[in-house]
Amino acid sequence: MSDVKDGLYKENTVMRIEILRKGDKVIGFSNNVIGVQRKSGEVDLVPIVMDGGLPRVDTDNIITIGYGNNTVTAIDADNNIEITSF
Repeated sequence: MSDVKDGLYKENTVMRIEILRKGDKVIGFSNNVIGVQRKSGEVDLVPIVMDGGLPRVDTDNIITIGYGNNTVTAIDADNNIEITSF
């Protein structure tokens, strides 16, 4: 990418982050997280990390805020283990 030098972007660099699906909307963002309200009403907090001087979506660390009874559930994808806290 010719617009990147030492991890910095030139002023004319156009960046496109494609994380929305039809019916979704961005409800907030910061330097490293984008809040996306999904069509279902749930909200994904999508982290953006720098990788070799370029931004990328950190798909391994997306947090979903969903409907439930005030619990936190983490699922270990490698071992298919579900951990719930109250």
